[in-house]
Amino acid sequence: MLKSIFKGLTGKKKETKDPLLAYVINACEKIEDRSVLKQPIHDTSFCVLDLETTGLDMTTDVIINIGAVKLKKGKITKLFEAYTKPPFPIPPESTEFHGMVDSMFEDKPVVGEVLPELLQFIGDSVIVGHHIFFDIKMLHRHLKELYGVGIDNTVWLDTMFLYQMAHEDQTHQPLEHLLERYCVQCDQRHTALGDVVATAKVFMKILKELPPSYETIGDLFRSQNEMRRKD
Repeated sequence: MLKSIFKGLTGKKKETKDPLLAYVINACEKIEDRSVLKQPIHDTSFCVLDLETTGLDMTTDVIINIGAVKLKKGKITKLFEAYTKPPFPIPPESTEFHGMVDSMFEDKPVVGEVLPELLQFIGDSVIVGHHIFFDIKMLHRHLKELYGVGIDNTVWLDTMFLYQMAHEDQTHQPLEHLLERYCVQCDQRHTALGDVVATAKVFMKILKELPPSYETIGDLFRSQNEMRRKD
């Protein structure tokens, strides 16, 4: 996979002696490109993302499972899944939540080896997820620690807020509520790929319910930010 990443480095505007770092820098710039705000919603490529981690501390916990789904014109077009070996044992309280244990990661790559592949998968798509702010922050921190660049300025959409826009519901609904509301079955709940496929199906249903006044990604993003400021 990394060989295919290196093939795309020719002509990149930022130069560095490390070709992988050059790729990561340019990939992060692409993900942070704000021109996507002008795109019509139904012409946009989306990447639904979910991370499983060793815990909820954004400063010390780490990513151990990544799931991502590409969507275009209401259809799932690609899937991405990876497990990454943590630098310390998985806490028992986290295992109780997602069921993952240390033995599952003995032969897995470290997160730094997987992140360039994830960035390639995301490409210029808009990142979507449920409570996605946590995932964005975790991914940003890992990228900053490992490569010195991040994605904290990226445009992202949260299905929790999108549901509120579609239904004028001010309640912060958990993913379980949306799965039940839209009759979406989630296989392998609390694994990244299981959750992200289910979230993608919910997202597609919400898009169909949004008022016609929402035409562009910028319309959704600005409305979402207004709701966040009110919290």
